[in-house]
Amino acid sequence: MSRTVIGTVLTVLMAAFLGYMFTRETMWKRKLWYRFVILTMYFNAGIIPWYITMKNLHLTNNFLAYVLPALVSPFNIILVKTYVESTPKELQDAAEIDGAGTLRVFGSVVLPIIKPILATVAIFTAVGQWNSFQDTLLLMTDTKLHTLQFVLYQYINQANSLVSLLTSNAGSDAIQQALSTAQTATSVRMTVTIIVVTPILLVYPFFQRFFVKGIMIGAVKG
Repeated sequence: MSRTVIGTVLTVLMAAFLGYMFTRETMWKRKLWYRFVILTMYFNAGIIPWYITMKNLHLTNNFLAYVLPALVSPFNIILVKTYVESTPKELQDAAEIDGAGTLRVFGSVVLPIIKPILATVAIFTAVGQWNSFQDTLLLMTDTKLHTLQFVLYQYINQANSLVSLLTSNAGSDAIQQALSTAQTATSVRMTVTIIVVTPILLVYPFFQRFFVKGIMIGAVKG
């Protein structure tokens, strides 16, 4: 849960700030940095170079491994940038005339008017963080850092073994039949699925009113 909350908050703030900065013409080499970020969407080094990089950065068995790699998301930055460009530029100009700096304009003017796209990015990020388990599988050997998704992933893989163990240890045919009927590999998988989906189902209604507006305006300009 802490991974989802912290990772979502930091990723949304980073996407909001970078998306805003890429709309400012005064940013040094703005187009160059924006194209560099977008370029990362088309190239992926693969799992082995990624693992070596994470290990060299001492992010194995480190909670920061859940947060830092996801901070800069090109897709989220594009959504925020496009949304900011659709808002009245006069609001930022008025704040700058009154003496507001870049951070003040971002915090007091930009953030309040881009809440729909931030809610959209928050949903995407939260779902991704909540469902992720591969980084735990590859990087974390400390059980204290194992996420719920990884534990549930283990349960799913062990479902058949658990059911077989229960039925093999049953003393009589009646007990064995009762256990096999009460708990099957499918029932274990379905239970795990419900546990995984329920938190997202509970959170989504609070963001639903922002989601459609945010994704439409943030994805299409004009």
